[in-house]
Amino acid sequence: MVPVQRIQLDQEVLMRETEGPCAERGMTLIEIIIALSILAVVVLGMGQFAFNFSRTERQAEARTIAVNLADQRLSEIRSSPNYSGIDSIYGVAEPTIAGFTGYARSTTITRTGGPRPLTNDYKTITVTVTAPTLASPVKKTIVVAAP
Repeated sequence: MVPVQRIQLDQEVLMRETEGPCAERGMTLIEIIIALSILAVVVLGMGQFAFNFSRTERQAEARTIAVNLADQRLSEIRSSPNYSGIDSIYGVAEPTIAGFTGYARSTTITRTGGPRPLTNDYKTITVTVTAPTLASPVKKTIVVAAP
């Protein structure tokens, strides 16, 4: 163990003078510069956080809209009574979508199976939605079987 020494300080060293010619009457220029520097770093950090939060919120909103547009198209296809006509009705690209500026939607339909009475007949449908604000396109896929 290391011996510990006790140092006794005068009461004058521990207490600040509050009266007299040596009394402090405010902050020094160095203290003000340091305080302003710390404040500047904190404010810039908060500004960067606000910018990143805003950008992430916009991207999330764009992604939500894209997912909803893909779901809308898949719901239309699921509810279509004309299985054999799905390709011609929905298998087209939409370079613009009314009410959603900048969004584009394409539908890819792949038929699997042979003649209906003998083999399985189903279609794999993939809807892809793109927009300039999306980092990557939104893709949703379903399988629709013949009735």
